Order: sequence, then structure tokens, then C-alpha cells
Amino acid sequence: NYSLWENQSIDYSFQPDPRLLATLQTHKGITGFSRRIHAGGMVSFKSNTFGALIQAVDPDDEKRITTLHTKVLPGGRYLTKDDYGKIVIGTILAKNLEAGVGDTINMISQGFDGSIAAEKLEIVGIFKTNSIENDHFLVIMPLAQAQETFSMNGYLSSIAIRLANTGDSESVRDDLRRPFGSMYEIMGWDELLADLMQYIVMDRVTNYFFYIVLLVIVSFGVMNNVQMSIFERTRELGVMMAIGTRPRQIVAMIMGESVYITLFGTLWGIIIGSCISFYFTIFPLDFSDYQKEMSVFNIATTQFPTKLSMGDLISTAIIIFLFGVLFSFSPALRASRLKPLDAIRQL
Repeated sequence: NYSLWENQSIDYSFQPDPRLLATLQTHKGITGFSRRIHAGGMVSFKSNTFGALIQAVDPDDEKRITTLHTKVLPGGRYLTKDDYGKIVIGTILAKNLEAGVGDTINMISQGFDGSIAAEKLEIVGIFKTNSIENDHFLVIMPLAQAQETFSMNGYLSSIAIRLANTGDSESVRDDLRRPFGSMYEIMGWDELLADLMQYIVMDRVTNYFFYIVLLVIVSFGVMNNVQMSIFERTRELGVMMAIGTRPRQIVAMIMGESVYITLFGTLWGIIIGSCISFYFTIFPLDFSDYQKEMSVFNIATTQFPTKLSMGDLISTAIIIFLFGVLFSFSPALRASRLKPLDAIRQL
């Protein structure tokens, strides 16, 4: 029942089963995976010493699942597979160490076999992700070197997986757990980032609440328009009923008008809403002014483009249309029950 994710330590590394690696390579829902080694340690430069999270990766594999290689600042570079004695570090850590690209720092940690792991490492790149945790503590080194430095003998700390569709997280996780769940701790992103998942759930509940409120407002708006239309034409409806128009024909006429009004409004809503969404897709909402505040919550991006889904657009339009028509039935039924003589006398 030991959770490596909750108690990360190099002591609890594992040797990947060849069948697991073969499954990761052939699974249609997986676009890439990266083997990693994690270790805590100390890094120092001149008289400055700070704690660091050392993460060893295969640079080529890592590029397939993360975008960290694109965050390296000008003047430096990301790691290559043949690098030895090279690292990239975060901006805050570099600032604290007072080190830059080309400087050599000392690293000391614990090996997998309990030995002391110590190296002199040259900084070849400095990255900025706007995540305080990454920029403050993270040190990236080549996997091949870490195998030797930490005496891993082929053992790994984790394997990170990138999916073709993030919505398939549960199904892919279950596919891997069935044959390998007893040997490995296999977790989806929702389990790895439980706090973020809770925020997403809360955000969705809030969105659903406002969505329902919006539907009710739209529906009552349509009902109010229909009701006012009936009120203004009360005498006309009374005359129609006096000359033989049946109640069901009154209901059909008013409901037909409601369908037309709701359909017309829905179509214009789709057009205007799509244009606004498309605009914010090209020009995303920019929260760069709040970058420091957002970095506290490890939110790296400051630009949020809209994403217009055809499924959401159609389903929303259908629901609004149905609610609008449904809420029109009550005033239509009330109009069909008017007494002709009283309606004609209506001012």
C-alpha cells in the first residue's frame, strides 16, 4: 500500500517489465512515454547551496510528452541524448545560485544502492516555465548519466505517458492496470493532481449552475414575450374565437409563433456566439499582468484561448430551443381559455 507518488524516494524505484514497455509502444491511445529517475539532492555554486529535485530523462523521449524544451531561454539549449555532465535548471534556482549558462555546479545526492552520488555538472540551459516549483527546484539531467551517477542498474522512478486524447485517461489507465496493476502503481492525471481535479470539479459545478440559471432566464424571457404578445392581441383573439376558431387552433398558432421566435433567436445566438468565440481563439484572454499571482498555484500559462466545440454548440442550441418552446406552452394554453365576450371587451 506504499504510494511512491506521495512519498517520492529513489529507494522505491522499479525495473520495468519488457511487456510493459511493449504495451506502451503499441497502445493506440498512447502517443509517447518517457522513462524518468527522480532524486532529491543539493546543488552548489561558489558559496551558494540549495536543495533541488533532480529529474533524469531521455531528452528525445521527453520532447514527445512535454514542452519544457521550448521554455529554455535564449543563450542556452536543451539536453541531447549524448550529453554527459550537462544539465538544464530553472530560472529561480539559477538566480539563487548566481550561476549561468556555461558555469559548472556541484551536485550531491544518494544513490539507489545507498552510496553517495556526486557530480560536477555544466549548465547548458536555463528554462522558465512560470511554475514556482519547477523554476525553483528542478534540475534536468540525461537519463544515461543518471543510471551511472545514481547506480540505478536499469531501475527507474517513473514512466510518464502522453495520451492521444486526455479524455481517454481512465480507459488507458484501466487497460494498463489489468495486466500490470499488481506490479506497478499506475495513476491517471486526475489522481496525480488531486487538488487540480477538485478545482476542475468545482468549476464544472459552478458552470452548470450558471448554465441552468441562463436557461431559466432565456426561457422566462421567451415566455414573457409570448405573454405580452397575447395581452396586446386579446381583443383579436376574442374575435377569432367568436367566429369559430377553436382553442387548439389558438394554441397551435401561438406555439408556431413561439417556435419561429425561438428558432430565429437561437440561430442568431449561434452566429454571434461563434464569432465571439472565434475572436478569442485568435486573440486569447491574456492574464500576463497576474503572472506572479498565478505562478503561486503552479499555473504556467497566462493566455487562455477559447475552444469552440461543435457538439457543445449544437446541444446548447437544442436545449435552449426546447426550453423556449416549452415555456411558451403555458401562455398559449391560457390564451385558448379566454372567454370571447370578455376578450372583445378588453381595452
